[in-house]
Amino acid sequence: MNANSSIAWVFAVVAVAGTAISPAGAAVVTTVDFENVPVLATGPSIYVAVPGPQTITTAPATFTGGVVLGFATFFPAISFATKPNVYGTADFGNRLSKQLTIAIDPASTTTEVSFALFNGETFNQSYSVAAFNGSSLVASQTLTDVVPNFNSGYGLIDLVAPGGITSVTVSAVGAPSVWDFLIDSVGFNQNIGTTLPPAVVQLPTPPVVGHRHGHGEAELVEVNFGDDVNDIRGTVVVVTPEPGTCALMLAGLALSLTRRGTATSLRR
Repeated sequence: MNANSSIAWVFAVVAVAGTAISPAGAAVVTTVDFENVPVLATGPSIYVAVPGPQTITTAPATFTGGVVLGFATFFPAISFATKPNVYGTADFGNRLSKQLTIAIDPASTTTEVSFALFNGETFNQSYSVAAFNGSSLVASQTLTDVVPNFNSGYGLIDLVAPGGITSVTVSAVGAPSVWDFLIDSVGFNQNIGTTLPPAVVQLPTPPVVGHRHGHGEAELVEVNFGDDVNDIRGTVVVVTPEPGTCALMLAGLALSLTRRGTATSLRR
């Protein structure tokens, strides 16, 4: 092999190898899970425990309008949420937005954005998701009457725009006075519904915790069913008769049964 042949061979190898190298700006498949991408500590379990909105920046997007919460393990639709973190917003949070925004790095070629959306409300609510290229709407999807999360209420979003997506907005339909929704497992250049993240094992149902107040004939029992999207607590009045009262009740029951027996005998 002469020198010219050797040089030609080297160029041929480089050319072939170059086809396997992704050029700058090529579409890259990425999943943002708010735990490992980006690396984030476990968030608090309730909105009001967060000082304010959190801007989450990672490749290839920046998330704004909501906060990171750490209770994904409570989700009935858990296979679409990686534990423990999710990203969401609610009207009772501290200065949280009615809309979540995903701003994609213009240097990153993105033609598909997909994620799970959870309805954190206690009632059905619809959601609108829109994808833009610059200021132009290029794709949209509406989830209608999503049931509450404790009834496994969620929907899968998959927005595709061959010309590119530079931002995505997520909001409750209309101008609701109350809202509560969350997203997780955000896939770029992939459909998260067909490339599921690892399933998260549901934790055992926490036991009902009760605490009694007072004594005697009436007591209050506070019941706490756990700290979830919708924290459930209640107070029950328990009436406890005195021993003497119980004896009178039993005597009255016995007398009533005796009278019924006598009346039956007379009818016969």
